[in-house]
Amino acid sequence: MVDSKQYNHPDFVTEYKDAKFFVIKSYTEDHVHKSIKYNVWASTASGNRKLNVAYREAKQKEDNCPIFLFFSVNGSGQFCGVAEMVGPVDFDKSVDYWQNNRWSGQFPVKWHIVKDVPNNLVRNIILENNENKPVTNSRDTQEVKLEQGLQVLTIFKNHEAETTILEDFDFYEQQEKAMLDNRQQEKLQCADAEPQKPVEVSAALDLMAHISATFARAVQLEETKGEEDKPEIEYTVAAENVSTATVKTEEAMPKSAEVGSLLKESS
Repeated sequence: MVDSKQYNHPDFVTEYKDAKFFVIKSYTEDHVHKSIKYNVWASTASGNRKLNVAYREAKQKEDNCPIFLFFSVNGSGQFCGVAEMVGPVDFDKSVDYWQNNRWSGQFPVKWHIVKDVPNNLVRNIILENNENKPVTNSRDTQEVKLEQGLQVLTIFKNHEAETTILEDFDFYEQQEKAMLDNRQQEKLQCADAEPQKPVEVSAALDLMAHISATFARAVQLEETKGEEDKPEIEYTVAAENVSTATVKTEEAMPKSAEVGSLLKESS
């Protein structure tokens, strides 16, 4: 849990000779919670590039030129805090505690003010570099010029807020824990599912091999049975042939009475 004493210091400096200011529009208050907790932020790809260029330019200046970010949640009707960009964008680093995986890259921030400031307190501040629209009508990473930025910074410091996101930190902690648990469970399920595919293929191959072996044995048994039946058939045919030959021999031989008669006539 964060310590609320780290923020909203009465000695926070609001006067600068040079500084850069940007409006940050967050999709959810949950993302602001993560930014305060982990001291990081990730914008869109174009937003990250824009902020990174601004940070490089600020560092090349001889005098101090901080970069302040005015945070507001879409549809909330208020701003919720001020953070300072304290490092360049790491485009290759991503984290898994955002609500979705569309955010890539991140950069370090230091939160100075955490309090809810209604839009009506800053709506009178007009941005000439944004078609003379109020600062409350800004999109994500809209730059605010020095004069208007210092005005917003002073309003943030002096406003006596009745509510802050810090009051809801316990709720967002529980929500983050549930989200990370679900993602971990999904990873485990995916890890368990991947080895099953080779097992299923192996089982199918084993089944096919078993069927092939069974079929081969069946064919072999049929052939063996055919070989066993063949001698009996041949023997039967042979026996029939012998019997036929015997009958023919008997028919060919003269009867005994006929033989005697022929002998007498011969005498």
